[in-house]
Amino acid sequence: LQQQLHKLQEGKKQGVFTRAHTRIPQAFRYCAITYLVSGVVALSLGSYYSSGTSDSVVVFTITRAAMRYYIFVGVYMLLVAGLGVFASFVPKKRRRLVNVYIGLVALVTFINLCVSLWLWTGTLNINDVYGDYWRHSWSGFVKTSLQEKLGCCGYLSPFDDPVMSSTTCQDSKTRFGCKYDVVFYAQRCHRYTYAGLIVIMLFGLAAMATGQLLVMECEQDVRILKSQFYHFRKRAESNANTSLADSDSPHLSLQSTNTPDHDHT
Repeated sequence: LQQQLHKLQEGKKQGVFTRAHTRIPQAFRYCAITYLVSGVVALSLGSYYSSGTSDSVVVFTITRAAMRYYIFVGVYMLLVAGLGVFASFVPKKRRRLVNVYIGLVALVTFINLCVSLWLWTGTLNINDVYGDYWRHSWSGFVKTSLQEKLGCCGYLSPFDDPVMSSTTCQDSKTRFGCKYDVVFYAQRCHRYTYAGLIVIMLFGLAAMATGQLLVMECEQDVRILKSQFYHFRKRAESNANTSLADSDSPHLSLQSTNTPDHDHT
């Protein structure tokens, strides 16, 4: 019993649980790895569209803040997912690390929700915001790329702030401005952007769910360990008291036999 009690004490120190290994730690590890891969993808997308290449400058101009946020959220997810993967291999401090992991994932999930709602408002084109961008913010390269990509000239018409160096403005057959095409193109870019954030949110919810299940399992393992520890300690104390009582009994009987018989004398 003392040896069993010593093993339980060592198991408690090392974080080794007495329950059979379940699939919850494996599911948590897989979700953490998936979250890590999602962070790599987000960081790659943000870095690519922020690089300023000819293929990405238009999308980056339309969704500038969102692409920069993708870089931030990608780095954040890499760090948090790394903590989750590390926690899945460290049983001694698993419960504490997983609680921190859940809190960090919940924080970035809430931020993703707010950014997704903000990007959704970009699809509404409130007060013709893209017309203001066209006339005052976007560079000639961006407007030229949009005119040649969409087959239009100017914004409302070929006479509304066009870039005459583009082939579509030099074509006399072009009679339409780029307003509706630009709006649809920008809305499509914003939809893809916040759809990616929603996917990241779903992965975050799965990571939090598996993490909470793992914490519940750890707490149940600790309760079982404590109950077994208490049980074996009580049995050891009971057996020790019984052995002590048995060892005292021969002395009492020996004293009783060595007592002089006054009546016989």
